[in-house]
Amino acid sequence: MNGFVTPIFLSFLGVCFGAVAGSFLNVLIHRVPLLIDASEGQVSVWGYISGLAWPPSRCATCDHALGWRDNIPIVSYLVLRGRCRFCHDGYGVRHLAVEIFSAAAFAYCMVAFGLTAKAYLAAGFLAALVALSAIDIEEQLLPDVVLAPLFCLGLVFHALYAGGLTDAGLGAAAGYGILWLIREAYRIYSGGEGMGYGDVKFAAVLGVWLGLAAVPAALFLAFAGGSALMLPLTLFGRVGERAPVPFGPFLAFGGFCAFVLPGLASLTASVLPA
Repeated sequence: MNGFVTPIFLSFLGVCFGAVAGSFLNVLIHRVPLLIDASEGQVSVWGYISGLAWPPSRCATCDHALGWRDNIPIVSYLVLRGRCRFCHDGYGVRHLAVEIFSAAAFAYCMVAFGLTAKAYLAAGFLAALVALSAIDIEEQLLPDVVLAPLFCLGLVFHALYAGGLTDAGLGAAAGYGILWLIREAYRIYSGGEGMGYGDVKFAAVLGVWLGLAAVPAALFLAFAGGSALMLPLTLFGRVGERAPVPFGPFLAFGGFCAFVLPGLASLTASVLPA
């Protein structure tokens, strides 16, 4: 009985922590691009801290301050049906999706790794993938203020729980190098920018978390996922051939799969040509 109760308790704890983290991520997703735009990219560390901490949560439409009962993760959204209590304007599905994905990530990590520092680091990584995907979809931006701390936490995670700093460094170099070569090859061939430099840095972050062996699997899944989604949309005219497409969500998808399913590294190695 105790063996069954413990996963349930850890899942519940993970959902609670993850939903709160997801609420914060929604603030980060909304405010970081605004802070960058307001200062033309020159935001200090204190500027980010103060900008995320203040002012308190408000409705983006009517600017009315939200009380505690409007800020309960997931629950408030469902009770209010995704609308502001005061102006009744919709918040959009992204708010709920981020909180649910974050809650699921924390629950998974709590069950997989227990109530440990490893679980919190892993959950932070998965939750950050959600935030980076949302920012890239909405703003076509992968901000350094998220990537840089995530890179440092990846070094800590890999040093303590995975293959060590050497493997982390090689993974970062592989991720960065492969994406940089693809970006430069496209630029030389087409004369335009086919991939943002933020994607290159994001690949390095994935590499430091996943290690050298898993980088090919993550990038393979990222490009396969991107092709599987975008090719039909392009063929049916839903997306123009040269329309800008955020690649961050596909990198996040590849990184997520390679992290939670480490066996994919060997599977991908057997599929890719030697």
